[in-house]
Amino acid sequence: MTEIGLFLVLFVALFVGWAMGRKSPTKKNKQAKKNIPTDYFRGLNHLLNDQHSEAIDAFVDSLEVNSDTFDIHLTLGNLFRKKGEIQKAINIHQSLLARPEISQREMRMVQLELASDFMSAGLLDRAGRLLLNMASTSRKSEFQPKILALLVDLYEFEQSWDKAIQIGLELIKESPNKKEIKRLAHFHCEMAQELQKKEQWKPAFQHYKKALDVDSSCIRASIGAADVLNSQGRYRDAIKELKHAADQDPEFISIIIPKLKECYQKVWGSGGYIKFLQEQNQKKPSTALIMALVQHYMETDKDYAEMFLVEQLRLHPTIKGFKELISLQLADSHGYNQQHLVVLFELIDQLVQVKPKYQCRQCGFPGHQLHWQCPSCKNWGVVKPIHGLEGE
Repeated sequence: MTEIGLFLVLFVALFVGWAMGRKSPTKKNKQAKKNIPTDYFRGLNHLLNDQHSEAIDAFVDSLEVNSDTFDIHLTLGNLFRKKGEIQKAINIHQSLLARPEISQREMRMVQLELASDFMSAGLLDRAGRLLLNMASTSRKSEFQPKILALLVDLYEFEQSWDKAIQIGLELIKESPNKKEIKRLAHFHCEMAQELQKKEQWKPAFQHYKKALDVDSSCIRASIGAADVLNSQGRYRDAIKELKHAADQDPEFISIIIPKLKECYQKVWGSGGYIKFLQEQNQKKPSTALIMALVQHYMETDKDYAEMFLVEQLRLHPTIKGFKELISLQLADSHGYNQQHLVVLFELIDQLVQVKPKYQCRQCGFPGHQLHWQCPSCKNWGVVKPIHGLEGE
């Protein structure tokens, strides 16, 4: 539906609400209030001239607040907020709260919208006070999950991870769902990262474990726990965590491999590491696995390494793998062949550099860095390495 169509439908609904709101039991009042207010025609004139905000303002002036028009006012306030006209949304919602005739349930509905207005306007203190007051006076009500969800949003925005965890725990008890569980696990990971920076290894590790208690599929927590164990010199335990992470989500193998290689080199050498790579490549091949195996084979048998790479590229062609093959060919080339390969290598390298390495599986946001929270849609744990011809 076009924007002009949307506003026409809205005005029809508004007019119906006006008509219902003007009902009166006396014959005299019925006759007197049949006339459509001039503000309605003024609003239509604004609408036809594509002055949508002015049109809504004009109609709001003519529309009384009562049980028949309450939902219309609430919708108008939401519309203003979505259009970025936050002050108008606040004015409408505050005017609704000032009406003595609205019910307790309607008051809670308006308060929730007003809290959203404050958050959109950056008035976080006012939003927090309003939501905390509602949370304490609306326990066991139908609005409690929504109130808690908004509080979690607020504390997440403020990066008050301890408060976000506290309210998040209440929220999943009230209304457990996969998205909130995943978000809570990442809050624990954020707390753990802050503690890691201070080298407070024990509480950091505990938060990673709490994240896994909340969401057993949280690969970020497994990788983070392995980093803590590595920093403490507990390399064998770190290896276990990293192998567990590979089982949780093989798509993150490109991040796991260098960490695992470092740990293996400090305790057991390369034997277990190579066995891990081979097993993972059998389960779910990726460029990172193939490249790691090629680097290992190059140490003992260059011809076999090249043959292995060509075979893998036939089965799982990727641009990164092709670049590695050109790199191997360069070492043995001379003259014009070498010059041509250099040009080809540089072109492929430029292509690899400009291509994003990660992508949000929710909104499609691409990037060169891994963000545990998507910068675009703000969802947690939805950004993953890109796979296929242009990725892993």
